[in-house]
Amino acid sequence: TYTVYILSMRSGGCSVQQALTPEATTMVKQAMALARRRGHAQVTPLHVASTMLSSSTGLFRTACLQSHTHPLQCRALELCLNVSLNRLPTSTGSPLLVPCISNALVAAFKR
Repeated sequence: TYTVYILSMRSGGCSVQQALTPEATTMVKQAMALARRRGHAQVTPLHVASTMLSSSTGLFRTACLQSHTHPLQCRALELCLNVSLNRLPTSTGSPLLVPCISNALVAAFKR
């Protein structure tokens, strides 16, 4: 496992030290890249969920497909997550170098 230091907006410093597996670390990094591409100032649980669902080998996608529901329900979930991401505020001006982790995602890591 790896230790990931997560910065929250509120404290401006390290608020969580969480041991993540290499796979989880990769998902968080991909979620950060997604937030940066979309111009979002924060990485939220929505970014992580969207990243996990879009990964063809990810556990979330596998669980969705194996839940014995209609195959299009997994696609519908992807579309719902995309709509939610589209509704998040975007930053204007200079591009973000690294979006910060939202307090909601910090809380999820603490659980």
